[in-house]
Amino acid sequence: MSELVTIVMEPREKSGKRGNGRLRREGFTPCVFYGPELPEPVVGKIGSAYITRLLAGVRWETMRLTIKLPSGAEEMGIIREVQRHPLTGNIVHIDFMRLLKDRKVTVNVPIHIHGKEACVGLKDGGILENLHEIEIETLPITIPDSIDVDISALALGDMIHVSDLKLGEGLAILADPDEVLVNIAAPKAEVEAEAEGDEKEVEVVAKGKAAKADKDE
Repeated sequence: MSELVTIVMEPREKSGKRGNGRLRREGFTPCVFYGPELPEPVVGKIGSAYITRLLAGVRWETMRLTIKLPSGAEEMGIIREVQRHPLTGNIVHIDFMRLLKDRKVTVNVPIHIHGKEACVGLKDGGILENLHEIEIETLPITIPDSIDVDISALALGDMIHVSDLKLGEGLAILADPDEVLVNIAAPKAEVEAEAEGDEKEVEVVAKGKAAKADKDE
């Protein structure tokens, strides 16, 4: 897992939409820190420019953090939710969740596909269909940045199921074992051609049955 990133939460008073709107105009993003064995959530604010740069182009679900609370205490945590404006995409609120080193946590881990250049199925015109993340349960210290899946040996029509994943000790997959993780699907034109052939075969059979019925009459 990557090194911990430090987040500094500054104090703020609990406020409604109007107060939060003022905070954002002043260059801050409202945030809250909560989690196991905390008597109550801690509200705060964080510099909008900093958090925007930090999250730009990264998958934040597995980013383990050192969070400096307004009280001065330091806690280990992760980002549990990022709320964005529906039109601008700007970050409007962040939820941080406390991590305890001896307590397991559920996280969505990105799937990293490699071996595309050598994949026979893709060279034959296949289409790559895959999950982009998978839910696992693990201790904070063993949260992986991503899960690597090698598709170099897959041919056209081959699949990898969730049950085929072999993860390290202490990592438990929560997804359905029968769910398809990766599929090298046939090209669309080929699928349509097969479907058209099936339709013609059904049509011929139907005509044959109709002709037989007429003859019997």
